[in-house]
Amino acid sequence: MVALASVLLAGSLAFAAGAHASRADGLAGIRAPVAGGACPGSGTGELGRPPLPFGDAREFGALPRTVLLRRLRIAAMAADPDGGGYWLASAGGRVFGYGAARFHGSADVARGDRIVAIVPTSDGRGYVLASSDGRLFAFGDARVRGALEPLPATGGVVSAAAMPDGRGYWLASADGGVTSVGDATLRGSTPGRREGGDIVAIVATPGRPGYWLAAASGGVLSHGAARYYGSAIGEHAHVRIVGMAATRDGRGYWLVAADGTVMPFGDAADYGSAPAAASPIVSIAALADGRGYWLLPTIGPSPGLPSPGKGFVACRVTAIGDSVMLDVEPSLQAAIPGIAVDASVSRQWDAGVALAAQLRSQGVLGAIVVVDLGTNGPVSWQQFTNMMDVLAGASRVVFVTVHLPASVSWSQSVNSTLVQGVARYHRDRLADFNRLAEANPQWFAADGVHMPIGGPGAQAMAALIKAAI
Repeated sequence: MVALASVLLAGSLAFAAGAHASRADGLAGIRAPVAGGACPGSGTGELGRPPLPFGDAREFGALPRTVLLRRLRIAAMAADPDGGGYWLASAGGRVFGYGAARFHGSADVARGDRIVAIVPTSDGRGYVLASSDGRLFAFGDARVRGALEPLPATGGVVSAAAMPDGRGYWLASADGGVTSVGDATLRGSTPGRREGGDIVAIVATPGRPGYWLAAASGGVLSHGAARYYGSAIGEHAHVRIVGMAATRDGRGYWLVAADGTVMPFGDAADYGSAPAAASPIVSIAALADGRGYWLLPTIGPSPGLPSPGKGFVACRVTAIGDSVMLDVEPSLQAAIPGIAVDASVSRQWDAGVALAAQLRSQGVLGAIVVVDLGTNGPVSWQQFTNMMDVLAGASRVVFVTVHLPASVSWSQSVNSTLVQGVARYHRDRLADFNRLAEANPQWFAADGVHMPIGGPGAQAMAALIKAAI
């Protein structure tokens, strides 16, 4: 099979070389900043859609424009236990109640800290806000000992869950560590399971002492009475997982991805997804009876990208690729004016790493980097890490999945490495072109790899990359 794959790719690259015979090997000479003075990914518009209801869940309202103008960002959502409303909590500690969900108070969060979760009491007459520093703020009939003291949670708290009786809480950190508060008993903790951390949610098992941890890569860890029913690692995880919710009996759960895709496991029913959501999904909140859920879209000012580190040029996009990117280059330049495309026939991953290092050392590498490599050979986890080490300090890195015939031995492993790798870096994005390509075989030449320059496939990849930026 390897020999067959080599012959196939050799033919593919010959096609590419012929198609681009008049082009230079690499296009590093294009170094113009993005036209118009606007940095890609630095939007400042207001986003204010209400939570999206599915199943028996109902819409109860969203933030009014007068509140959005204060530039609040909604960071968490919780459902009223009776299903008649929900709470929205901003990163700064403001709480808003809708329907039967009554307002019981807001938190005054210190600068540098932020709210990451809102956890209601079993009767809905109170709630607790959890912050990234490990502080807990109790309102209404909620009670927490030491509520305003920072807790020794490592990796930054990312989520919180309550015991069934509400007398204790568990806080999950990004690295997999769990801290117990009040009467809660620690049922399991895996601090330091991954460098940088990719845990995004902790969910308690209804009526039983245990909890699940959900990872951005799609993995699920079960502790205590929580049973494992499956994960979104591999074929299901096309983008970053952002939230998790449990069914009424704890015999199933839902995972939701940033693109709005909902994945049910165990006895969780599929009530629908929102892949066409106007803004990225932040989390999921389920009805207590398990007959529906809400998806929380990004609400608040559109975030900008962080300033780049040394060696990167702000407001510039650099694309590094192989012959497939040569097919897409004109469409990329039309979609992203000023983008610097450096694509070369037969380029291997390691050559791309070396090129990125060279461009950075010369001070010409864009703060946003697009990587479209992997057509010409497998990519190991170490190779992916090598690329990320070189690009440390970039404002954003976008990796494009490859589309190859099934006969190519590395056709699946490359994309698996990209999916699991990107999930560990919250700034970065996956442009899953392979998923689009599988549904549109007419885009490709006979080799199943390359596309006509400026054709519908090339335009689709360019649009996908632009959206990821």
